[in-house]
Amino acid sequence: MPTATERIQEVTQAMATGKPKIALDTCCVQYYLSNPPVQPWADCLDPIFQAAVDGRIDLYVSTVVVSELLAHVYFANRHNAGYDPELDLLAIIKRHFQVLDVDGAVAKAAGRLRGSYAPGDRIALKTPDALIGATSLTNGHTLFITNDAQLADALPETNCIYLRDVALEWLVQSYPNPCFDGSAPVSPSKSGKGLPTGVSMASLELGGVQPDPSAKWKRILKDAQIVASALNEPCVFFILAEKNGRRMETREVLFWHESLTESRPPKRVIKRLHEHLAYSSRTGKAANPQGHIHGFVFASLAREKVRQNHPGFASKSDHQKHADAWNAYLTPWRTYRSCLDLPQTTWLLCEDGAAHVLTMTTTGRFFDQARNVLGWKDEG
Repeated sequence: MPTATERIQEVTQAMATGKPKIALDTCCVQYYLSNPPVQPWADCLDPIFQAAVDGRIDLYVSTVVVSELLAHVYFANRHNAGYDPELDLLAIIKRHFQVLDVDGAVAKAAGRLRGSYAPGDRIALKTPDALIGATSLTNGHTLFITNDAQLADALPETNCIYLRDVALEWLVQSYPNPCFDGSAPVSPSKSGKGLPTGVSMASLELGGVQPDPSAKWKRILKDAQIVASALNEPCVFFILAEKNGRRMETREVLFWHESLTESRPPKRVIKRLHEHLAYSSRTGKAANPQGHIHGFVFASLAREKVRQNHPGFASKSDHQKHADAWNAYLTPWRTYRSCLDLPQTTWLLCEDGAAHVLTMTTTGRFFDQARNVLGWKDEG
């Protein structure tokens, strides 16, 4: 079956028979028309709105969508005396959409939809959501697009697209390759001093390790690969170095993975990174110009996808498996996203045997949008 993105392309590129009719749920309209648009959802919807502007498709919304949108704009402007948000909103809706009334046929279809969709042996759909979905069903739309998981599950898959599926496909297109800095993969060094002799995963988990000051980060990368391979879980190494005259000397190596969260809270690790650089969160500057940090992030999307196919996860939907694999894959970034903005810091993604330097601006922008797709809370 085509992916959600491919289905949208097929419809918007006029490969379908006749002029396609696409209806949007309230959230989708909000994403696109907000100022600024809510990303990455708005980018995922952009082909649809562009096709409508070009006259290749017709866009529709239910009067229930209009009602919900009006509620939002009136609430947002409740303290803005003298401004009537309704005029602007209705003008925008009229420009982009045909508005469909809820009539008797839609009401009956909504009732059938609510009563027939009963996960956990209970009525799960809210009446407004059922009316919006039923409006599309009754009017025979080519596609209905929503970001409501329950509504998407309740409607026939043949003419409904769950926007989060499109966004999960956007993740694949946006990370990691577009975030690499364009240089060749980093080759670890096999010569020279690395982590101290006898250092094991267990000793790394006890606290920071002080290697020989002459140890180079590329040599430590080689040892880090061995540790990460044995752990077989997403993890991070921080190499804290400082310039001494003309030489860069390694001061400390910090190690973290999710199982260490209680014994080594990420906030404590982040505090140590700030101390090394004499970094001020208020100014965004480092007072120690001699300090430098290398962050090695070890993760594998392929490994996480294989894990999601374990028989123990058989009850999960394909969508949930995909989302859970991405969440596990990005665990280190979810925890240390705030450190991407640290000056004098170089980040490497080490995945499936290859290490690449990341461009911080592009990588940071990706994570700021990916958090919306994956439902991240503020962490790190």
